[in-house]
Amino acid sequence: MAGTGSASDDDARTVLERELYWAGDPNTAETGSSAELRISLHDFVAAMRADEHSRVPSREPMLGSTSRWKRSVKVFGYGLLRPVTHRYDRLIGDLAALDRAIVERLAEAEAEIATLRRELDELRRRSEPD
Repeated sequence: MAGTGSASDDDARTVLERELYWAGDPNTAETGSSAELRISLHDFVAAMRADEHSRVPSREPMLGSTSRWKRSVKVFGYGLLRPVTHRYDRLIGDLAALDRAIVERLAEAEAEIATLRRELDELRRRSEPD
C-alpha cells in the first residue's frame, strides 16, 4: 500500500509542477548580478548541449503524463518529429553560448568600471585643496 501512495504522490507532484510551469511568468530568466546571470546561462548551455544529443530532452514538460500509455504515445510522436526540431536545439545552444560570452564580458567591464571609479575618486581626493 505504501508504494501505491508514493506513486500517486509522484503523479500529483508532476501534475502540480506542470500546472505551475504553465501558470508561471514566461520570462524565467533570473535578473541578478552579472555573475549569477553567467552561471544561469552556463547551466542553460549545458542543458541545451545535453538535449542536442539525446533522443528525448530531459526537461520537456509536454511529454509528461500521469498515464503510462499517454506518456509512451507522446514520447513516440516526439521521437518521430525529433529530426525536424533537432537543429533548433543546437542553434539555441549556440545562442546561449554567445549570450554567456557577452555576460562574461559584461562582468569584466563592470569590474573595470569599479576599479576606474575608485581610481577617479582617489585622484579627486588628491586634487582637492586641503
